[in-house]
Amino acid sequence: MPRPCPGQLPDLSGLDLAALRGIDHPVLAEVIEGMVERVTHPAEILNAFDSGVA
Repeated sequence: MPRPCPGQLPDLSGLDLAALRGIDHPVLAEVIEGMVERVTHPAEILNAFDSGVA
């Protein structure tokens, strides 16, 4: 069962991707890395998506 967030989440909407990558947070780093991977290797992601659809 997910634990509730202990407080307000920070507003990161004004930051660009370069600034977000500089924040030391393991979950945020993983999300950003996934976004970068999609941009740098879009054909691989699309191929994996097409392969999973039955």
